[in-house]
Amino acid sequence: MKVSLSSTAEYSSKAAESIKDLKPNAADVLITSIVTSMVTDLGVVAPTSAGLLTFYDGEANKSHTIDGYFVSPKNFKGNDHEEHRVVLTYGGYVETCKGVNTFAIPGIYKILDFLYNKYASLPLDKLLEFPIKIAKDGFKLTQPSKDYLQHSLKPLFMWHDYSKMILDNITNDLDDGIVKLNKLSDSLEHLSNEGFNDFYIGDISKELLKTIINEGGHATNEDFSNYKLIEDSKFNYKYKNLNLTGHSGPSIGGLMVLKYIEELSNGINIESLINVYKNRQNNYEFFGDRKSFIQKEILNLTKSSSTIQVNTSDEMNNHFSITFSSGYGSGVLCKNTGMYFNNSLGEIELNPQGFLGDTKGDRLISNMSPLIIQSDSGITTIGSPGADRISSAIAQVLLNYSRSDNWEQSINQPRFHVNGDGSVRAEPGSLEMDNNITITDEYDMYFGGVCVSGLNKEVFSFGDKRRGDTSWLS
Repeated sequence: MKVSLSSTAEYSSKAAESIKDLKPNAADVLITSIVTSMVTDLGVVAPTSAGLLTFYDGEANKSHTIDGYFVSPKNFKGNDHEEHRVVLTYGGYVETCKGVNTFAIPGIYKILDFLYNKYASLPLDKLLEFPIKIAKDGFKLTQPSKDYLQHSLKPLFMWHDYSKMILDNITNDLDDGIVKLNKLSDSLEHLSNEGFNDFYIGDISKELLKTIINEGGHATNEDFSNYKLIEDSKFNYKYKNLNLTGHSGPSIGGLMVLKYIEELSNGINIESLINVYKNRQNNYEFFGDRKSFIQKEILNLTKSSSTIQVNTSDEMNNHFSITFSSGYGSGVLCKNTGMYFNNSLGEIELNPQGFLGDTKGDRLISNMSPLIIQSDSGITTIGSPGADRISSAIAQVLLNYSRSDNWEQSINQPRFHVNGDGSVRAEPGSLEMDNNITITDEYDMYFGGVCVSGLNKEVFSFGDKRRGDTSWLS
């Protein structure tokens, strides 16, 4: 079977290649790529990630969405974050919080469990063989990991004793140092035997909870066992000859893509784009029934006109697009599982109430927006990492494609991003430059890493030079 992959995870093509002779489908390649990324993209994502999946079922000829994003523990107390506040130089200036008290329940293993039971064709032990081996044998850091750890290794990943012991050998050698994660390898082997759901109800969750309890975290056994996916909270939106399907809440990323498309279709107006960003901050970033509110906002539109991205497609017309993240990282490594804890409750972009924000049992804010695109040409997946730049990056690529009908060209065109405070960052050639615009390097990773895969007579894929440009065809 012909399969294509595009990704911002550098080792994902090697993972796909490891099962090539077994004749995998798109779901098989996606599963092994996701798990491999959680091993090798150290700092960028962790084995306690969460994400959003959008996919097209070729047999049913129908698009679906799966929300497996972070959920706050029901006993979460935000007022114990302050002492763990950390300032990073990543992206100029970033405030975040370290420690296991910033951990939220991740949904990535529920997504993997869904994919495996519904769409995979190969045995689980075969799908996890490569990430198990590379975790045990060791690996060099990916470029996104090196870029991030230059700023975060000491303040975030060297304060915790066990993490320091594991990573000490790369402190002065990010380029050539080898990372070995033997305990993580053992945990993945355990999951290959017991299934992904063991993360929530079996030995893995028990070990994670021991560290959580010992180090002052908030999650409980009930938080793990009660985690649920949200299925088919989706929108359908027509833009020119493109029919888009994405998430319609509680994630806000899909809505923001549509907002940016609406504004940019009328030309580039910086003030209008500032208002789009401010509107998001003022009206969409709240806890409670955010899903219903966002669905109403999208309905109004349709009446008018540190993350990883992986896309896979196959010749049976199955297509998957997933964006997943673990925040900036808590720095806490669970000794008996080898799994780093996420710090999503300590990341201001996911918890807009701030580091002291009091959310209990809520799904956190997500900018992710993996999409399925249907057109006369066939089916295409698209998605991007990049925090609040996800929406503007995807919107710009879609606008480019509507004019050129060329995905590679559309991805490579220069991008810009406007923030709510009026600041503008832009790649050379994207805007008429003035003194109020910060000019970046060409293909700057700040602007995400838009990836596509699809089927148009034959399977295809295109990566993004800004984030690794990983593309693979079987």
